[in-house]
Amino acid sequence: MFACLCPLPRETDAIAVLRQWRRPPAPQMIRVETPGGAPFFRLECAPRKGVIPWNAVEHAAGRCRTRMLFPEGICPPAPPSPGRAMLEPGLRAFEAKRLPLLLHLQAAMQVLRRCETPAQKLSVTLVDPKGILCRCVEPLVMLAGSLRVFTPDFAVYRAAAAQLLIRYGVTLILSDSVGCFAQSDVIVAQELSLFTGRERGLIFSPDSQTPLPQCRVVRVGLPELPPAYAALCPPGINPLRFAGALFELCGVKEMERLRFNGFWLKGRQAPLCAGELAALVDQAAVPDFSRV
Repeated sequence: MFACLCPLPRETDAIAVLRQWRRPPAPQMIRVETPGGAPFFRLECAPRKGVIPWNAVEHAAGRCRTRMLFPEGICPPAPPSPGRAMLEPGLRAFEAKRLPLLLHLQAAMQVLRRCETPAQKLSVTLVDPKGILCRCVEPLVMLAGSLRVFTPDFAVYRAAAAQLLIRYGVTLILSDSVGCFAQSDVIVAQELSLFTGRERGLIFSPDSQTPLPQCRVVRVGLPELPPAYAALCPPGINPLRFAGALFELCGVKEMERLRFNGFWLKGRQAPLCAGELAALVDQAAVPDFSRV
């Protein structure tokens, strides 16, 4: 479960304003039932003189205080010291890991399906240290001739590698060398901190914090929530973060099938379509990946 902070609009009625000033209402956790998964909470609070009562919000959030979603532009105060942060975690924004990476893998597969270069001449690398994508490798067999995974934990991918070898006769190359993905045509990565800036392929990644100006980084647009879930998303809450919380904390599997609004290539001011990105892959495709 998780909680979404929902600041209440300012009262305009004079009597209500006076009542709120004399006795400010306490923040309230409201349970919201979710189709296909566990419920989440709306944490409604009335700002006091334009300021959110963070101490009261933290108290009301209870166990959800480390699994919070905040409206855009609203952030909880940082703890006064690192020591206090360890003893009293305070309010923390939940950052989804699995769903954004899955959506970027789906985006990469859409682009690969549009490539004119024969699949056997294309190379794909998954930069997946935590093994999030270990159950999603099989569809790539028909889209690329060379598959590689960067991970320090080979055990996570051993079952997937054995399955590909038995079913398709395909070898899934596992590597813990950072340079293994430098010459791949398409790369899917959770974070960009391991990249050197010399990677030549298209990089599909939800990481928007790591600067990598020399590389072609692709991010998907905000997802389109199904109507039943869009109606539940509180105002100001990022739809991708909301979908990620539903998927990872409430078990709503339908979020895996989200549609997203276009592909955004770093440095471009407008979204691109899958065909335009596929043309970029075709232009830079490496004929013989085995020599890399």
